[in-house]
Amino acid sequence: MTVGRSREIYVTQTNIPIPCFFPSVSSVKTNLHPVDYVQLLNALGHPLFLVSAYDIANCTADQRVCMDTALNECRKSGSVILMDSGNYEGYWLNDETWLVDRFHEVAGVSEYQLCFCYDNRRPSCTPDSIAAEVVADVMRDQQHALGTVAPIVHGASALFPEAARMTAEQLYPLLLAVPERELGDGIVERTRTVKKIREALDTLGVYCPLHLLGTGNPLSIIAYALAGADSFDGLEWCQTVVDHQSGRLFHFQQWDLVRHQTEWGRCPVLPYLQSVLAHNLEFYRGFMADLHLAIHDGDPVSLMEQYASKEHVDLLLEACEGLK
Repeated sequence: MTVGRSREIYVTQTNIPIPCFFPSVSSVKTNLHPVDYVQLLNALGHPLFLVSAYDIANCTADQRVCMDTALNECRKSGSVILMDSGNYEGYWLNDETWLVDRFHEVAGVSEYQLCFCYDNRRPSCTPDSIAAEVVADVMRDQQHALGTVAPIVHGASALFPEAARMTAEQLYPLLLAVPERELGDGIVERTRTVKKIREALDTLGVYCPLHLLGTGNPLSIIAYALAGADSFDGLEWCQTVVDHQSGRLFHFQQWDLVRHQTEWGRCPVLPYLQSVLAHNLEFYRGFMADLHLAIHDGDPVSLMEQYASKEHVDLLLEACEGLK
């Protein structure tokens, strides 16, 4: 039995409209320290974001006090904090000491509502064994976590639909995550894989929201949302500058070309870098609100046409199969 698409997810009594975007905070490939990003998100009252357990654990003593304070204030103000396992940072920083026990130390004391499990980056080769490993990981981590633990499924793109379905069938999670980079080569193949995962999940009879790890490009978000993805996180908001009109991403030093689009371009208080980040966050809040309305009450194809050429729209709609 298939199910209708949900309009929101509920995380500790907080209603999050979906599709939604969690701006990611990371120490990898970014300009500021993670605590600086969290403090900015707190100051701007951003409703949701992702933070890494690795970065929390590797704060200095002074930074940890500031991080804990900011996370506590975010939660008290109603923001939803999604905590990642930290394996992304551990991998890119070549830190072999980032093991599951260190993740559990953070998961047992930090402020967050939802976290991803400490995921296995070398999964098995069959859907049932992948699902068994993920379920075991979630059950293990939930014993140490203050918040709710959500699964991350890794594997070959062809295995994702069945592995995701089998995982969700056993856990019925608030959110099930897959890495965008493992969905295939190129946006067309990845969109088709998302479509197949959604079709598999919808056979459960209960709606299972699908999260894509590492997806922050606006056009990609639209395509994957049309194909059935519900939630996204990415670093684009703190690595690039977004053009509010086209959704295109530019180099940080090119903000002068689009800074007139928001009041942050004339803000005398914040430094250049923080003003750019505020400019970007304003875009993502409005963009995701528009996408939510388009998906549930409007015309998502028209929204895609605002951000892509006809040729690109046709290509992506073909990948979505039958949405044109």
